[in-house]
Amino acid sequence: MRAIFLLSALLWTLSWAQESPVQWLQRAQQAEETLTVAGARTVEIIAGRRVQRIEERFWRQGIRAERIEILAPPERQGEVLLYRGGRWLVMRPNAKEAFEMPYMPVQGAQLLKTAIALIQRGVVLAETLPDATVLGRSCVVLRLRLVRPTLQRDAPPRPMFPATVTLWLDKETGLALKREIALRDDAPVMRMELTRLELNPRLSPELFALPPDVSVRPLGGVYETVEKAQRAVSFPIRTPSYLPAGAKLERVIVQPRSLGQVVVLQYRAPSARFSIFQAYKMQLKAFGGKQRHEPPHARFWRDGDYWFGIVGSLPKAELERIAQSLGAPNSDTPATGR
Repeated sequence: MRAIFLLSALLWTLSWAQESPVQWLQRAQQAEETLTVAGARTVEIIAGRRVQRIEERFWRQGIRAERIEILAPPERQGEVLLYRGGRWLVMRPNAKEAFEMPYMPVQGAQLLKTAIALIQRGVVLAETLPDATVLGRSCVVLRLRLVRPTLQRDAPPRPMFPATVTLWLDKETGLALKREIALRDDAPVMRMELTRLELNPRLSPELFALPPDVSVRPLGGVYETVEKAQRAVSFPIRTPSYLPAGAKLERVIVQPRSLGQVVVLQYRAPSARFSIFQAYKMQLKAFGGKQRHEPPHARFWRDGDYWFGIVGSLPKAELERIAQSLGAPNSDTPATGR
């Protein structure tokens, strides 16, 4: 009987060792998306010599819902982040307003999904490091490294993935108990480590709901599409009916200002980049001030209650054509403020 037990243990250990990094990442992604967990963790954000340490409690129902409560630093103590219905909300203690966040910079399930796809494309390399222990639990340690291709003139843009990601994955559940992210090799900018873990707790639906007297307001940020950005903008976002051949939208930036919001559509063309700025019912001074002479690669104008600007490395004729597709007057007609 003892021999059978030892043989079973050996086979179980060998099965762990035989799993490839991609298989471990797939297990980790499934764990992030399906398991109900609660616990506490520390997050360190590193900027040069400055380290910001955040202590959190969290409750998560797979990818359906999550609640994060900030314990430290003192100036953020009591802040609550809620994820439900496909959106993140942040609420300060005793506030009657919650703000919609455009995205969370690092989300476990999405990071793992992206990593798996990039490994399969050969864009990210994965290696297994010596096993480690976190919270007294045995972990597989994986390091993911972004391949740096030789720069070419017409090369596609670099994938939105860190230079390196190191993951400590619990062998039993697949959960990432620790994570380290670096934007440059060997220069970490974020560390996360669980300090307490509870598996399969009973969580009340009210835990993921806002108080009934709290209203939701949009918050500025970076969005992948105009449709997603529109949820955070109080006026209809206008897009050009003309774009140069091959131009594609890279991102939409929503910038809160004291007198309103400024929306920036950032485009990439095969040989140039350009940005379209727009604001609604905003004083000219708040939008950037009246331009006595426009720079050679810029165009500013007003159309009704909208202020627009285009800045980029396109030829002047192309800038003018884009501007006119957004309702700009002839470039010889100066814009006037109220």
